[in-house]
Amino acid sequence: MSALDYAWWSAAIAGENPPIHEGDIQCGYFKVRDRRGLNKDLAPIKRPWIVCAIWRDDDGSLKAELGGQITDPESLWPYVAKYPIPYDDYDFFKKHERLPEAVS
Repeated sequence: MSALDYAWWSAAIAGENPPIHEGDIQCGYFKVRDRRGLNKDLAPIKRPWIVCAIWRDDDGSLKAELGGQITDPESLWPYVAKYPIPYDDYDFFKKHERLPEAVS
């Protein structure tokens, strides 16, 4: 893991609004509306937020986790790119299964 891997995400968290390009997957922590299971039939605005992480593995390949499940990063990007969150919010969700009140 390199700081360069998280440069896009760091800029997004800082409010710099970096460009989002399909196929140019970036590492970071994000929130997204849950489309799985019972939530798939809800209107998008009524779906609960869940967290997502995208990172580079030791072998250099991109990995992703969505709501606790390993998934393909290409299936998430660029949708999650619109909702970057600080690592502390990601960590809070992992411990409490919800985002901090100020973020929801």
